[in-house]
Parts: sequence; C-alpha cells; structure tokens
Amino acid sequence: MKKPNMIQTIISVAACKLTRFILRKTGRGGTAVPGIVAMKFAKNILCVTTEGMKIVVVTGTNGKTTTCNMIEHSLTSAGKSCLLNKSGANLLHGIAADLISSATWLGKPKFPYAVLECDEAALKQLVQYVQPSAIVVTNLFSDQVDRYGGVQNTLKEIRTGVERSPESVLVLNAEEPLSASLSLNVPNKVVWYGLDQTVGVQGNIDLSDAGVCPVCQSAYEYDYHIYAHLGGFRCPKCGYKRQTPDVAVTSIDRIAASGSTVHMKAAGKTSEAHIALPAVYNVYNAAAAVAASMVMEVPAGKAIESLASVHSSFGRLETFDLDGIRVQMILVKNPAGCNQAFSYVTGFDEDFTAVLCLNDRTGDGHDISWINDTDYEKLCQDPHLKKLYVAGDRAADLSERLKKAGAGDDLQEIVTDYSQLVELLRKGNRPVFLLPNYTSMMELRSALSQATKAKDFWE
Repeated sequence: MKKPNMIQTIISVAACKLTRFILRKTGRGGTAVPGIVAMKFAKNILCVTTEGMKIVVVTGTNGKTTTCNMIEHSLTSAGKSCLLNKSGANLLHGIAADLISSATWLGKPKFPYAVLECDEAALKQLVQYVQPSAIVVTNLFSDQVDRYGGVQNTLKEIRTGVERSPESVLVLNAEEPLSASLSLNVPNKVVWYGLDQTVGVQGNIDLSDAGVCPVCQSAYEYDYHIYAHLGGFRCPKCGYKRQTPDVAVTSIDRIAASGSTVHMKAAGKTSEAHIALPAVYNVYNAAAAVAASMVMEVPAGKAIESLASVHSSFGRLETFDLDGIRVQMILVKNPAGCNQAFSYVTGFDEDFTAVLCLNDRTGDGHDISWINDTDYEKLCQDPHLKKLYVAGDRAADLSERLKKAGAGDDLQEIVTDYSQLVELLRKGNRPVFLLPNYTSMMELRSALSQATKAKDFWE
C-alpha cells in the first residue's frame, strides 16, 4: 500500500489533532470525526502512524473493552509504552483518530505498542492499514441483529479480517465454538485460552447462538457448560471439539464485588491469580489478556501479577461513590451479557437498587426484540431487589417486559431525566447497580460523572 508523502502526512496529522482538540474543548469527546478528517487528506495515513508498532487487536461481542484494558495494563506493568483507544470508538475512523492523534506532527508513532478495541465488522477494514501482531477474539453472541444480520454473519465478518491478516497470532476462546472455528483453514498460529473445569451453570443454558459444527453441520454435544453456549463442546460425528487451552483457569476460588481469586496455568506453571474485577466473564477476559500478553513477550508470571491492579474501564463494572453509596455500572447490550450481569448482581447477600436503561439508537441497534430473550425474571424476582428504575428512549417497552418478569408498579418506576435519577439514587441509601445499553450508558454516565466528579470517558 502506497504511503502518503511528507506534506500529506503533516496535513493529515495536524487536521486530526486540531479537530480532536476543538471537539474535546467543546465537551463532545472527539471520537471518530478526527479520524474521518485525517483520512480525507491521506487515506493511507495509518501506514505511517503505525509503522514499526507491535499491535494487539481485540474484537468479539462481549468483553472487548475490559480485555483491552487488561492487556494494556499488563504491557505497561512490564515496562512497555503502550497506546490504548480508551474512548471506545472502535470503528475504523475512531481507531484512526487515536493512532493519528498520538503520533508526532511528522506522523511517527510515539508508542512502540498499541492495544486496539475493534468492532467485529470493522476488523476487515482495519487490517488493510494496520498489521496486528495478535488478534484476540473474545466470544460471539447475537447482538445488534438489524446491523449484523445474525451471529453467523458476524463470524463471517471476522473471518474475512483474519484471512486478510495471515501473519497475526490468533488468541481464541477454547470453550466458544463459534470463535474457535476461526482457527480452521487458516495459516495463522493459534493460542488458546479458557477454563479447565466447569464453574457451574450461570443462569439458563442457551445454545441458540452455538449453531452447528462448522465442519460437518452436526449438532454439538457438551461435556459441561460454563454459560450460554460456552463449555466443553464436541461434535460426535467429525471430532471438531474444544481445544486444550494454552492459558487455562484451573479453579475459581472466590468471586466477590471487589474481584476474583483463581488459579491459572500458563507456560507450564500454575499460580494463584487475583483479578481486580468480579464476575465469571472477567475471568475469561483475564485469561485472554494473559494469553495476548505472552504473545507480546510479557512473561506469564508478570502478566498474571498485573491482573491484581487492573482498573475497570468506563461503564464496565465501573464504580462511583455517590455520597457514600456504592454505584456500579455494567454495560448490557444482548441476552448473554445481560444474563451474566444478572447472575452477578443477584449473587450478593445485600439489598440493592437496580437501574435498567434502554435506547434503540444506531450505536445500540434499532431492534430491541432481544429483551424478550433475556432472563429478567432472575433480577425481578430476587428478594434483595428493593427498587427498580427504568429509563431510556424505550423505557415503556422495557417496563412492560419487566412487568411480565414480575416487577409490578410497586417495585419499578420510569424516570425520564438522568439528573433526576441520580438524585433519586442519592436518596435511596443502598447499593446501586446500573445496567444500561451503550448510548444510554453514555448519557447516564455523564449525569453521574457530574454528580461524583468522575473523569470524562476518554481520559
């Protein structure tokens, strides 16, 4: 691919930096627009601003942001200077904005390493300009079906990206049969991560996304389930099955609101690992992060050690202090992720307030039918749930679904103003779990940040 000349490079970089500066000064964040502007001046500018960098790209349905955060923390803990696209703008132009803005005025990268969160459909675009050392795929679930057209189409989008990047090491979830199938018929080296043993069923078993064997189209059999369609899958006809993980969680010893303690095997050695984030899905994210870090030449022990001091990403188990009240935000955007969040919030022996927010904007997907496939009954029928607030553009629809799940008018209340909602939470005087989808999370987080003086989401 032809690189832009020096004049084109300088103009492109300057346009990106200036546009981002103006947008952030006006409180708009400046996510994708600076990248759009920069690539208007030099379409191939990323070939310059990423030259010589070692890059990890993380894609998949759930867990991208947290896994990126864990990998970046591991690399920096090992003394490697690393860029992370913290804003969460994970389409091509959003990623470009971070990579270009962080370069020098001459387009030279300031960081030798980068960890990039990438939308599933954008991977095939990104790898035309960026050559990843590793591509991590977290998992695949039904999500934004009006945009992706179903989980099999999402898998095809990612496979196209993988096929365009044959030199990248694939870091794949051994228990997830869809993303695991990316290892078939490609020359890429594969590093596997997963759980060596079941941790018990987390909610109802749901194999609707699992599909059939990609080799012979037979139905899977399972030796055990973790949650949804993750577990010890195998095809009884052709032998396609879960692979033995290179990085394996051999036991989960403790999960609490403050984090988890597990034993993890990597590089032939099993050691205790403290993960400073709770929930089973973050155990998977941690294993993925260790595997990716090892690909980037971080010693296994150092990568595992870094998990104890990792911080939550914005909106992903992010915790706020609202006048002494613990408020925790968990992004939910599809049935699998939502059900896991419900397993987490109902797992503590304490009364709590929950807030569910639902928008149907472009960033969320316009089809909200997924709420009919979500186990709201688990949340609404928990005896520790004392108050339930419902907000967002589709609050009325969500409220009706919650009534079917057992949340009557005595339990739930629709609130249309996020600032008012924050004040209600302040008066409630009990722990709060916020469960918004993406665009509603951004609005709610803005109101909560003003009340608690938290950092902007891109910081």
